[in-house]
Amino acid sequence: MAEIVIAVAGKVSEYLVAPIGRQLGYLFCYRSHVETLRNEVQTLRTARNDQQITVDKATRKGDEIRPVVREWLNRVDRNTGEAEALMTDDQNMSCLNGWCPNLLSRYQLGREAYKKAQVIVGIQTARNFPDGISYSVLPQSATVEGYECFQSRDSTLNDIMDALRDDKTKMIGVYGMGGLGKTVLVKQAAQRAKQHNLFTTDIFIDVSWTRDSKKDEEGIAKIQQITAEMLGYQFKGKDESTRANELKQRLQKGNQPEKEKEQKKEKILIILDDIWKEINLEKVGIPFKDDRTICKLVLVSRDENRLRKDMGAQKCFQIKHLQGEEAWHLLKNTAGDSVEGDRLRPIAIEVLDKCGGLPIAIVTIAKALKDETVAVWKNAVDELRSCAPINIEGMDEKVYSCLKWSYNHLKSDEVKSLFLLCGCMSYYGDISMDQMLRYAIGLDFFDDINSLERAINKLVTLVKTLKASSLLLDGTEDDGDGSRVGASRLLFMDGDRKSVRMHDLVRDVARIIASEDPYQFKVVEDVPCDQDWTKIEDESKFISLYCKAVLELPPRLVCLKLQFFILQGNSGAFLNTIPNTFFEGMSQLKVLAMSGMHFPTLPSTLQSLANLRTLCLDRCKLGDMAIIGELKKLQVLSMVGSDIQQLPREMMQLTNLRLLDLNYCEDLKVIPRDILSSLSRLECLFMKSSFSEWAGEEVCDGESNACLLELNNLHRLRTIEVKIPNTELVPKAYMFDHNLTSYAIFIGNFNRLPKTYEESRTLHLKGGDESLLFRDGIRKLLRTTEDLLLWGLEVCSHPIPVRSFDNLKTLVVRECHGLKILFLLSMGRDLPQLEEMTIQSCNEMQQIMEDGHVGINLQLLFPKLRSLKLLYLPKLVNFGYFSSKMETTSEACVPKAILISICHFSTTSVLFSNLEILQLERLPKIKELWHHQLPLDSFSNLRILRVTFCGHLLNLIPRRLIQNFKNLKEIKVTSCENLRHVFDVQGYDDADHVQGNVNISNQNGVHFFGEVLFFNLEKLELYYLDELKEIWHHRLPHNSFSNLRILRVEKCESLLNTIPRHLIQSFKNLKEIKVSRCWNLKHVFDLQGCDTYGEILPMLEILVLYNLKKLKGIIICNNEENDDTRGLFSPSMPMTFQNLKCLSIDCCGEEVEVLFGEKVSFPNLEELKLHNLPMLQKIWHPQHKFSNKLRILKVYTCPRLANLIPSHLIHNFQILKELDVCDCEGLEYVFDHQGLNRDDEILPKIEILGLVELPKLRLTFYEDKNDNMSYHSSLFKFTVLEHIKEIYIINCGKPLDERVSFSPNLEVLVLEKFSKLKKIDFGTEPKLRKLRLMNIPELSNIHSNGDENVSKTCLLSSSMFKNFHNLEKCDIINCGMKDKSNVYSY
Repeated sequence: MAEIVIAVAGKVSEYLVAPIGRQLGYLFCYRSHVETLRNEVQTLRTARNDQQITVDKATRKGDEIRPVVREWLNRVDRNTGEAEALMTDDQNMSCLNGWCPNLLSRYQLGREAYKKAQVIVGIQTARNFPDGISYSVLPQSATVEGYECFQSRDSTLNDIMDALRDDKTKMIGVYGMGGLGKTVLVKQAAQRAKQHNLFTTDIFIDVSWTRDSKKDEEGIAKIQQITAEMLGYQFKGKDESTRANELKQRLQKGNQPEKEKEQKKEKILIILDDIWKEINLEKVGIPFKDDRTICKLVLVSRDENRLRKDMGAQKCFQIKHLQGEEAWHLLKNTAGDSVEGDRLRPIAIEVLDKCGGLPIAIVTIAKALKDETVAVWKNAVDELRSCAPINIEGMDEKVYSCLKWSYNHLKSDEVKSLFLLCGCMSYYGDISMDQMLRYAIGLDFFDDINSLERAINKLVTLVKTLKASSLLLDGTEDDGDGSRVGASRLLFMDGDRKSVRMHDLVRDVARIIASEDPYQFKVVEDVPCDQDWTKIEDESKFISLYCKAVLELPPRLVCLKLQFFILQGNSGAFLNTIPNTFFEGMSQLKVLAMSGMHFPTLPSTLQSLANLRTLCLDRCKLGDMAIIGELKKLQVLSMVGSDIQQLPREMMQLTNLRLLDLNYCEDLKVIPRDILSSLSRLECLFMKSSFSEWAGEEVCDGESNACLLELNNLHRLRTIEVKIPNTELVPKAYMFDHNLTSYAIFIGNFNRLPKTYEESRTLHLKGGDESLLFRDGIRKLLRTTEDLLLWGLEVCSHPIPVRSFDNLKTLVVRECHGLKILFLLSMGRDLPQLEEMTIQSCNEMQQIMEDGHVGINLQLLFPKLRSLKLLYLPKLVNFGYFSSKMETTSEACVPKAILISICHFSTTSVLFSNLEILQLERLPKIKELWHHQLPLDSFSNLRILRVTFCGHLLNLIPRRLIQNFKNLKEIKVTSCENLRHVFDVQGYDDADHVQGNVNISNQNGVHFFGEVLFFNLEKLELYYLDELKEIWHHRLPHNSFSNLRILRVEKCESLLNTIPRHLIQSFKNLKEIKVSRCWNLKHVFDLQGCDTYGEILPMLEILVLYNLKKLKGIIICNNEENDDTRGLFSPSMPMTFQNLKCLSIDCCGEEVEVLFGEKVSFPNLEELKLHNLPMLQKIWHPQHKFSNKLRILKVYTCPRLANLIPSHLIHNFQILKELDVCDCEGLEYVFDHQGLNRDDEILPKIEILGLVELPKLRLTFYEDKNDNMSYHSSLFKFTVLEHIKEIYIINCGKPLDERVSFSPNLEVLVLEKFSKLKKIDFGTEPKLRKLRLMNIPELSNIHSNGDENVSKTCLLSSSMFKNFHNLEKCDIINCGMKDKSNVYSY
């Protein structure tokens, strides 16, 4: 009874007392509720900002944000706004002018704040998106920039694709006039070919240099170099012919038969764009006439005859002008939908007619007229009518009119002038932005701008305007002149700002315009040795001469109005000395650029150039330069790559100099003291791979070299590139007492300097001790440095003594062996911009961050870090111990040997939330990577995880942290011999626990409530993991790992199977599986207990199995352990590998007798390779239905195999191109002839046949005798194999007949060990290239064209030898008449 009363009282209390208490709490604790709401709002804001970073990143990638994520962000904004409004009411909680509290208002506020806080917490909890925050919206066919999917273009593109698929077509031509989009179209073809896996490598090379007849040698070398680089090949030879031979062998390598080892099949696409004359491909080393070549060529030109007749293109496709709707569609897409208006449409059609269907003209005009009025469009029509026709090769009147009109409608004279300057600078390649800047400064383009930084911004703005008008394009490569790479990298860091280029038609129009008044540009690109200089002397203001050969210059060149003069020599030879009087008639000259010249002494008339502002003497041989001091207005002086040895003291007079470029002046040893300090207006100083003989600050001798302290007098210096070879030379005081905006400073003994820079402020330190970091100049630099390298710094065990790295983006620490701790924990807040960190080969390093309990917000640690690499750190115990609360018992809670160690974290703390790449190598003391209490969303953006040689690591990704790594795309683990789990999702040993969406029970393991794990993982590689017994947990949710594409496993000796039954349906996107040297592996696919079979792994294309000695079957279904068939592919249920194209099995299963059972099928298999299967007796089950698409069959070292291809399957090999059988000592038949009909074709498409070491082989085929079918022991007639190219028959069974005939298409023949063979007939006009005959003692006759050799002394007479026009190599060894054993070689 008492128990009943207590229970009733409890219920009364629950339903009456508790609610009353809660209502009173709203009144008396309203401030507490408001404060709780404020905290929760702040937490939600932080989460929202963090989520927005991920959303923005996905949007930039072109992904579509999932509706649930957008709705969550909207809920956050809506509820935080309401909460803000609610919290402002906290200011009005009294009445009667503050004398009396407003109880009603307090009650309402407390109640609403409490409920809103609960809503906010619910929203926080709802921030869990199991399917990710976005999804990819893939186009039906990826397109390159600028490609428009017109029907005419698509039709041509499809034809090109068909030609690329056709093995018989080795060379394809694409032609059409300039501006039609040929380049874009072939790039789109290459892109589509890549999508369809037609080629393993595609190489695009611009060969516009073929306009210049004297540039062949340089151009061929460029093609060779680019091709080799794209193939990852390094030339051994230096001369052109040696490299050509090397390249030829490399491009034939993929088709060379390999009898001893498997080799990957390569296919290479080479595109040569903008061909103006024939290119000698043999000199390049491209084997275009060789059927064994692994490359296919696409040639692009304006001239069809150039392609067909000169280059020998087999198929050519014309790109035509756009017609009708297609041209209108392009105009509309560019100019906007306004052209469809009733008033504008007829005018737009007339404008379109003036464009002549040329895409480049349509785009330039349309961009200029976009959003303009009808009146402007009408005016455009009138102006297009008035443009005069110009006789330019490949350009008609309409094209010129359109481009001239676009030029006329540029917004400012500045843009127009820059456009014309680019036209005169463009020598069929990229235009360096750095060079453009130097010329623009000299021409007063920026005369009203008083700093180079502002001038650069102005130049970039003008270039952007020209790009928007399609008159300039993004550069396709780095600056053509490699010596300028350093300077250009510092001044123009962004990828789209390094260089630009012009379409050749646009360039031609620019030069035509520039040649007219008032500009009067004159460009001569190939100055002949007998140049008539009187034709150069005129009223021109701009002259650009490119001299290909050494020539004599006239005594003087009288051009009284000349402002801009470029005289550029060939890089291979220097021009003769310029006469002293040469510059007498150029008093107005502002820009003078002379490269490749020889100046023992500068011409005396140079001093008369009083207005000269830019002087470039790049790659010149320079002697006495004293006269340069007279050029008082000089602002830019460049001597890149010259051989100058000493700067003249007269340079002290160049007080207006703003840019001095001495890059790559490797012979420069002397810069007299005070020269640099006298250049008071200097803003840019480049000395990369140049002067390094700096004097110490203690040297006061006026005759000594320049001292680094001189740079402190350059108060305008903003950009510098310099190497200081000795750390002792670094001044103890400030070295750069000014604000540098960009720099590359190398201090220490660096053998090589980087060619390019990732950041605009780079500081690399090598050698020296930690006192170097305390010097004022270095400390100041460190505050602005973005890329920092510390190499071999002698430091003590305490952390690096640097106070602030506010701007640091990249940090590399190498071989600082005394360093035990890199940073203080508090310094993590001083690295807000750090994106990449690499710590390598620091032998004493124990922690990256010092242990401590400083109570900081973990989100402030490395908030932007994207890449972390910890390499070769033998004593590293952990990255750092992180705690967000003050602790007094640190020793008890600091985890040992855990890379990321956490203790007492707050729920809002997140670690490395933006980290994308984590690479760990040779960390022998690390046992765990992550602490089990890692905050939620830590590492949530990690995409690539690589772990190598971490021998004590037991677990890669533990069960509690699975959800943190939902964005992982690539995992690679190598040589972690104690690793037991890759994905540890087994149940906990403690009490029931719930974290996120994972419900863990100590009895039932893991339940994920449908949560899909590792949805984004695409590549998984596991190598040398001795203790790994399983890869996946047996209770993973359906569709986990559903985007995995590549699985590679090697030498995991404890592994029993690779893909378990519950995941086989999840791997619907898996394309490649490679498993090797897993010596205890019994099955690859475990399907026991599966309810459905049929098609599995629908996207699998490559399956490679190597050295799996205990393998019992590729597939195991129900109750198959005792199956006596001993077949690798012998499932009990029907099973199809629909998309499998390549299957390779090598040394797998010591008891395997049958390979394919009757219920497994491979309808699209193209390549089958079987190696080292000692017990294999049959490949195919008698009822097996095999693929009819097989192209390559290779069988090596299968000693018990008796029959290769049974009669019922011979018809499935109609397109087989390569058959190699080697070292199968029990093989009797390659083809089982039983049941064959007389008209049956055997291997009609075979190109390569190799039969090696088959001692029992019966080479049997039918032969018609008296209309009856009979068989005998002889090789079948090779003449029926019309496509055969190569035959290798070595030591095979019964000898050939006395006489054997081969198809005249045969190119390679190798025959060895035939005791009865006497005569060989190669048919009419044989194409034989290589012949090797060995140990054929009865051989007496080799002939062709029906003429038998009658010589009694040699096998191949000289008269007969002439029939073999293509023969390159002939070896005849131990062959001859019965009584001879001579060696015959030709």
